[in-house]
Amino acid sequence: MNTTSSKSHRREFLQTSGICLALPWLERFAAANEADAALRRAVFICVPNGVNMWEWHPAKTGKDYELTPPLKNLADLRQRFTVFSGLQHRAQPGHGELGVWLTANANYTAGKGAVTQSTISIDQHIAETVGRQTRWPSMVVGATGGRRTISFDRQGEPVLADHDLSAIFAEIVGAQGREKLPRRASILDLISSQAADLRRELGKSDERKLDEYLDSVRAVEKRVQADIAWRATLNAEVIHEDRLRLQADPFQPADYAEYIDTMFELIYLALQTDSTRVVSFATTESEGGGPIKNLPCGNWHGTGHNTGDEPPDRKPKEYAILSEYDAWWTARLAKFLERLRTTNEGNHDMLRNTAVLYGSGMSWPATHRAHNLPLLLAGGEGLGFAQGQHLAFNGQQKVIPNDKREHLTSPKLGPDAVSMSDLLRTISEQMGVVAKGFGESRRTLVELLM
Repeated sequence: MNTTSSKSHRREFLQTSGICLALPWLERFAAANEADAALRRAVFICVPNGVNMWEWHPAKTGKDYELTPPLKNLADLRQRFTVFSGLQHRAQPGHGELGVWLTANANYTAGKGAVTQSTISIDQHIAETVGRQTRWPSMVVGATGGRRTISFDRQGEPVLADHDLSAIFAEIVGAQGREKLPRRASILDLISSQAADLRRELGKSDERKLDEYLDSVRAVEKRVQADIAWRATLNAEVIHEDRLRLQADPFQPADYAEYIDTMFELIYLALQTDSTRVVSFATTESEGGGPIKNLPCGNWHGTGHNTGDEPPDRKPKEYAILSEYDAWWTARLAKFLERLRTTNEGNHDMLRNTAVLYGSGMSWPATHRAHNLPLLLAGGEGLGFAQGQHLAFNGQQKVIPNDKREHLTSPKLGPDAVSMSDLLRTISEQMGVVAKGFGESRRTLVELLM
């Protein structure tokens, strides 16, 4: 560490003082280093399968728009989020939406594991830079887990999602059973002389393989040591056990709310302790099966198909069920945002320093359309976002029922049309990570900035 600087950087100070690296924000840093205390964070929450499109988007743009039924759960946060109309990816991925939502990959279709070579999701693009400053580069979670993810690395391979609440909690607070490592030297330090002797006997190719292997071992050692240091000095006051239901099962309807609320609490905890600053959450699957699909009102995926994307007066029962799902999800979101809003960080709250993108990769569920996506961005005013408005792009108007089913016609967008890629790029660049040329992006959304 450079000891010539008089600036007390949060992370350097914690290291030199011997206190846990991931302590929550402390008031004492505010006066000396307010700019450093204002961490930049991004959370991406995808709720697939589309919405009741007749209700989701407001009719009027600007700041004095009227909250639509699914957005009324966010009424207390009205000035802290922006609703978007008219944004889409050029791809129409259908149930492959999870692979497109954060990548803008036009070639992805349902059933594929990896995306196109070198197609990276925006969260991982951000994490490549921002993640160097935290314990984890990013946090990737989902109710299904595994390859059901919205995160993809630069090789186009899925970043596997964690789904087990207990395991995620154990990772956050530091896993058990690893105490022995700090009591002895690093494995690599112990074998350094043998490794040097072996390296002299190897050809260039084998030498490179050996170095890659040893680098991997070193990375694991660093992770283990970080976990031990974290658990040994964890500030237990940041953990609210009454908010955690770690045994909740996302496949049991009675546990749905507890599972999602607990996952959001774990995300909050990871952010507050600065374990990571980038999170992606694939809430469920896009296909028919999977978790969080059977509220008492009816089956989510099946009902979406049963609407036929017809006008609402022809399928009132079906659309009522979709509306109940939409409201259920925004209620979960509101609880999470309120948690961030009521947590102080210096002279502001945690939501101000955290941009939360929420939405779906599908709009009309029956026909799997993906134009005019349901999207909103909350918080992040400290990153430069101007909230409290409804922004409509590409001439998008509120959808109105008619017999010609014009609402299902995907607009023919010109080369200069505004896309969801522009929104993702804007989030990345406000996080301090250049994303020019990401996906289909042509510009940043200056309309969203202060």
